[in-house]
Amino acid sequence: MAQDKPVKVEATRSERELAEDTFGPLADIYETENELVLVAEVPGAARDDISVRVDKGVLTIEGDAKIDVPGQDYARTYVSFSAGQYFRAFALSDEIDREKISATVANGLLTVRLPKAETAKSRKIEIKVDD
Repeated sequence: MAQDKPVKVEATRSERELAEDTFGPLADIYETENELVLVAEVPGAARDDISVRVDKGVLTIEGDAKIDVPGQDYARTYVSFSAGQYFRAFALSDEIDREKISATVANGLLTVRLPKAETAKSRKIEIKVDD
Protein backbone atom coordinates (compact mmCIF):
# COMPACT_ATOMS: atom_id res chain seq x y z
CA MET A 1 0.00 0.00 0.00
CA ALA A 2 1.51 3.36 -1.05
CA GLN A 3 1.94 6.04 1.55
CA ASP A 4 1.00 9.63 0.74
CA LYS A 5 3.91 12.05 0.89
CA PRO A 6 3.34 15.14 3.01
CA VAL A 7 2.64 18.21 0.88
CA LYS A 8 5.51 20.72 1.04
CA VAL A 9 4.25 23.11 -1.64
CA GLU A 10 0.61 23.52 -2.57
CA ALA A 11 -0.85 25.73 -5.32
CA THR A 12 -3.28 28.35 -4.06
CA ARG A 13 -5.87 30.50 -5.86
CA SER A 14 -6.49 34.23 -5.52
CA GLU A 15 -8.59 36.94 -7.14
CA ARG A 16 -5.47 38.18 -8.89
CA GLU A 17 -5.12 34.85 -10.72
CA LEU A 18 -8.69 35.03 -11.93
CA ALA A 19 -8.25 38.43 -13.66
CA GLU A 20 -8.63 38.29 -17.46
CA ASP A 21 -5.21 39.78 -18.25
CA THR A 22 -3.37 37.47 -15.83
CA PHE A 23 -1.74 34.20 -16.86
CA GLY A 24 -1.10 31.37 -14.42
CA PRO A 25 2.25 30.08 -15.67
CA LEU A 26 2.57 26.32 -16.01
CA ALA A 27 4.78 24.94 -13.25
CA ASP A 28 6.39 21.63 -12.31
CA ILE A 29 7.82 20.78 -8.90
CA TYR A 30 10.61 18.25 -8.41
CA GLU A 31 11.95 16.88 -5.12
CA THR A 32 15.36 15.68 -4.04
CA GLU A 33 16.57 14.71 -0.59
CA ASN A 34 17.69 18.29 0.11
CA GLU A 35 15.33 20.56 -1.81
CA LEU A 36 12.32 21.10 -3.99
CA VAL A 37 12.77 22.73 -7.38
CA LEU A 38 9.89 24.64 -8.94
CA VAL A 39 10.15 25.32 -12.69
CA ALA A 40 7.63 27.77 -14.19
CA GLU A 41 7.18 28.92 -17.77
CA VAL A 42 7.54 32.70 -18.13
CA PRO A 43 8.02 33.36 -21.86
CA GLY A 44 8.38 37.02 -22.76
CA ALA A 45 9.39 38.04 -19.23
CA ALA A 46 12.91 39.33 -18.55
CA ARG A 47 14.66 38.99 -15.18
CA ASP A 48 13.79 42.55 -14.19
CA ASP A 49 10.12 41.94 -15.05
CA ILE A 50 9.77 38.98 -12.65
CA SER A 51 9.23 39.08 -8.89
CA VAL A 52 9.49 36.08 -6.57
CA ARG A 53 8.41 36.70 -2.96
CA VAL A 54 7.65 34.79 0.20
CA ASP A 55 5.20 36.33 2.64
CA LYS A 56 3.40 34.57 5.49
CA GLY A 57 4.21 31.13 4.10
CA VAL A 58 3.08 31.90 0.55
CA LEU A 59 5.49 31.96 -2.40
CA THR A 60 4.27 34.27 -5.18
CA ILE A 61 5.57 34.57 -8.72
CA GLU A 62 4.65 37.72 -10.63
CA GLY A 63 5.87 38.97 -13.98
CA ASP A 64 5.14 40.99 -17.08
CA ALA A 65 5.06 39.24 -20.44
CA LYS A 66 6.06 41.53 -23.28
CA ILE A 67 5.74 40.54 -26.92
CA ASP A 68 7.89 42.32 -29.49
CA VAL A 69 6.61 42.56 -33.06
CA PRO A 70 9.42 41.79 -35.56
CA GLY A 71 9.15 45.30 -37.06
CA GLN A 72 6.78 48.20 -37.75
CA ASP A 73 5.92 46.92 -41.24
CA TYR A 74 4.41 43.73 -39.86
CA ALA A 75 0.73 43.26 -39.09
CA ARG A 76 -0.36 40.43 -36.81
CA THR A 77 -2.47 38.00 -38.82
CA TYR A 78 -2.60 35.19 -36.27
CA VAL A 79 -2.32 35.70 -32.52
CA SER A 80 -1.25 33.01 -30.04
CA PHE A 81 0.99 35.10 -27.80
CA SER A 82 -0.28 38.12 -25.94
CA ALA A 83 1.19 40.52 -23.45
CA GLY A 84 -0.05 40.36 -19.88
CA GLN A 85 0.79 39.61 -16.28
CA TYR A 86 1.97 36.33 -14.80
CA PHE A 87 0.79 35.43 -11.32
CA ARG A 88 1.01 32.17 -9.42
CA ALA A 89 0.96 31.48 -5.67
CA PHE A 90 2.06 28.43 -3.67
CA ALA A 91 1.56 27.75 0.04
CA LEU A 92 4.78 26.48 1.63
CA SER A 93 4.95 24.02 4.49
CA ASP A 94 7.23 24.58 7.48
CA GLU A 95 9.60 22.03 5.94
CA ILE A 96 10.96 24.69 3.55
CA ASP A 97 13.85 26.90 4.68
CA ARG A 98 12.47 30.28 3.58
CA GLU A 99 15.78 32.09 4.18
CA LYS A 100 17.63 30.01 1.57
CA ILE A 101 15.15 30.17 -1.35
CA SER A 102 16.80 31.23 -4.62
CA ALA A 103 15.59 31.86 -8.18
CA THR A 104 17.09 32.02 -11.67
CA VAL A 105 15.59 32.65 -15.10
CA ALA A 106 16.85 31.45 -18.49
CA ASN A 107 15.24 30.68 -21.84
CA GLY A 108 11.72 31.53 -20.65
CA LEU A 109 11.90 29.27 -17.59
CA LEU A 110 11.98 30.46 -13.98
CA THR A 111 13.67 27.99 -11.60
CA VAL A 112 13.02 28.46 -7.88
CA ARG A 113 15.07 26.35 -5.47
CA LEU A 114 13.34 25.63 -2.16
CA PRO A 115 15.82 24.03 0.27
CA LYS A 116 14.41 21.78 2.95
CA ALA A 117 14.91 22.83 6.54
CA GLU A 118 17.43 20.70 8.44
CA THR A 119 14.64 19.35 10.63
CA ALA A 120 12.78 18.10 7.54
CA LYS A 121 15.68 16.10 6.09
CA SER A 122 15.78 12.41 6.74
CA ARG A 123 18.71 11.09 8.69
CA LYS A 124 19.92 7.75 9.85
CA ILE A 125 19.75 7.14 13.59
CA GLU A 126 22.72 5.33 15.03
CA ILE A 127 21.80 2.42 17.23
CA LYS A 128 23.98 2.02 20.30
CA VAL A 129 24.49 -1.07 22.38
CA ASP A 130 23.67 -0.81 26.08
CA ASP A 131 26.13 -2.66 28.27
